[in-house]
Amino acid sequence: MSESVVKTRISVEKPWMKHYSEEVRNLPNPQTTAYRYMTESNANRQNEVAINYYGKKITHAELKKNIDATADAFAAAGVKEGDIVSFLSVATPETIYCIYALNKLGATANTIDPRMDVESIRRAVVDSESKIFVVISVSYEKIVPILDDIKQDLIITVSPATSLPFIKKVAMNLKVKTNIPYSDKVIKYEDFLAKGQGTTAVEAPYKGDAVFSIPYTGGTTGFAKGVMITNDGANATAHNFRYSGLYHEQGDSFLDIIPVFTSYGMCCGMHMPLSLGLVLIPIPKFDLSQYGKLYKTYKPNHSVSTPAFYETLMHSKELQNMDLSFIKCLGSGGDTMNKGLEKKLGEFTKSHGMKYPISQGYGLSEASAAVSFCVNDIYKSGSVGIPSITITAGIFDEDSGNELSYNEIGEVCITGPSLMKGYYKRPEETANVMRKHEDDGKVWLHTGDLGYIDEDGFLFIIGRIKRMITRFDGHKVFPVNIESLVARHKEVNNCSVVGVADMDRTQGHYPVVFVEFDDCVDDKDTFCKNIYNECHTLLEERGRPVAVVAIDKIPLTGSGKNDFRTLEKEYEKFDYKAWNEKLGIK
Repeated sequence: MSESVVKTRISVEKPWMKHYSEEVRNLPNPQTTAYRYMTESNANRQNEVAINYYGKKITHAELKKNIDATADAFAAAGVKEGDIVSFLSVATPETIYCIYALNKLGATANTIDPRMDVESIRRAVVDSESKIFVVISVSYEKIVPILDDIKQDLIITVSPATSLPFIKKVAMNLKVKTNIPYSDKVIKYEDFLAKGQGTTAVEAPYKGDAVFSIPYTGGTTGFAKGVMITNDGANATAHNFRYSGLYHEQGDSFLDIIPVFTSYGMCCGMHMPLSLGLVLIPIPKFDLSQYGKLYKTYKPNHSVSTPAFYETLMHSKELQNMDLSFIKCLGSGGDTMNKGLEKKLGEFTKSHGMKYPISQGYGLSEASAAVSFCVNDIYKSGSVGIPSITITAGIFDEDSGNELSYNEIGEVCITGPSLMKGYYKRPEETANVMRKHEDDGKVWLHTGDLGYIDEDGFLFIIGRIKRMITRFDGHKVFPVNIESLVARHKEVNNCSVVGVADMDRTQGHYPVVFVEFDDCVDDKDTFCKNIYNECHTLLEERGRPVAVVAIDKIPLTGSGKNDFRTLEKEYEKFDYKAWNEKLGIK
C-alpha cells in the first residue's frame, strides 16, 4: 500500500491501547485449552460457589469433579481427540459439564439451537458426522422423525430437573412429562456417567486452533452456518474481560440469559464468567416476561443482554422502585443500541443507583462473541467502546480495500486470536469473510458492519452494510439515525426501520419506521403522525422515513435482536401512500 493512499493506519497506531496499563498491553493470550484455563483460574476457589442453579449451589470443586467424571464417560463411549458430539440442549449444569469434558478430550461440542426446524437440526447433525447426541429431554420428541437419518450410536438425554433443589425437582418432574423409549442406545445422563466409572480420560494436549464448540449463525444460502470457536478464541474472550479493568470482585454473580448454543452464550455467558470466578446463574429457558423477577430474585452483579431486552427490563414492574446499586456492570451487545434508547436507559439506571452506565459492546459469532466494549467510565455516547486487548481493529474501504483513517466510515475489520477457525464445511463462505491482506500478511475478519474509529480509539457502529437502505437515486440511508430519533420518546418501547419498495420506480427503497408503543398510548395514529412530522423537521431530506407505522410487537430473533428481516419480508410491498392518507398526512 502506497503512502499516498493512507497516511494514518489505525490498526498500527492502536489508539485504544492508551486506555490499558502497560503490563496488560503485553500480556499474551492464554496458551491452554478452554477446560484447563477455566479450571486452573479457579484453583484457589475450590470451596466457593461456581454455579447457582435455581438455588442449588455447585462449588468449583464439584464443577471440576463433574466435568472430569463426564470426560471419563465420554472416553468410555469411545470419544477421542478430534471427534464431534452434537447437542440439542440448553444451559443446565449437565450441559456445561459435557461441553468442558469434551474440550478436555480434545473433542468438539456441536451446539444446535433446539428452536431450529427439524430439517435444520437434521442437517447440522448429519454434517457434523457425530455419533453421540446430547439432547435436552423436553426436546426429544422433536428428533423422533429424523432418528433414522441422523444415525447416532448413542443419545444421552439431559433433564433440566437433574440438578435442581429437591422440592423444585419434584415439582418439575410432576409438571413436565416425557415419553422417551430408553434403551442401550438412548440413556439418561446419570446412566451415561455410571458407564464411565473405571475409565480415566486422557487429557488432550493444547492446540490453539482445536475447535471448542460449533454454534450456528445465519447463512446466506438460507441454512445456518457452523462457526468453529477455538481454544484460543474462547480464552481470548475471557482473557480480555479479565484484564480490561472491568470492575468485579471475587464472589460476584453473573446472570446468564443468553442461550449456551450461541457464540455469545458460550463465550460471554458461560466461559468468561466461570473463568473469572463469578457465580454463574444459568437460565436454561429465558422468559422475557419474567426478566424483572430474575433481578428481584437473584440481584446479579453482572449480566449481558441485548438492547431490546434491556428496554423490556426497564419497563418491568419489579424494577420500577428497586435500588439497583448492586449491579456493577450490565453489558449490551448483539445489536446496535441507538442513542434514543441509550439516553432512556442511562437515565433509568442512574436514577436507580447504578454506578456506571450500561456497557455497550460489539461482537460477532465469528469473533468468539466480543470485539469491543465500554469499561466502567471509559465510555462515549453512541460508541460500542474500545477494542479489547487482543483485538486489532481497522476500518477499510469496501471498494479499494485500503485502510481508512480516523472518523472515516468504512467496513469494520478485525484480526487476532478471537477469530473463528472458519465456517464448518463452508470453505467458500469462510474465504468470503476471512481474507489475508497483502500489506501485512494477516487474516482479517470482514464483519459486514459499517463504522469508524475516533482518535481516542472508540469504535462507532453505523449499521450493517446489508441493512443500508438504498434509494432510487443511490443515496444510502442508515436506519440507526432514524431509530435514535424515534426511540427518544418514553412512550416508544421499541422501534425498527426497514426498507420498503419505492412505489413510483422499478428500483430503490424508502425507510419506514415500525413502532411498538407503551400501553399508555391510546391514540397511536396521532402519535405516529407526530413522529413522522418530527422526522421531517429534524432529519435531512433524503434520510427521512416515508411512513411511521404502529404495530403490536417488533419481532425479535431467538437471541433478542430486532428481527428486521421478518419486517422486510412482511412489508416489502407496503403501501405507504395509503397509510399516510389514513393518518391525514399529505
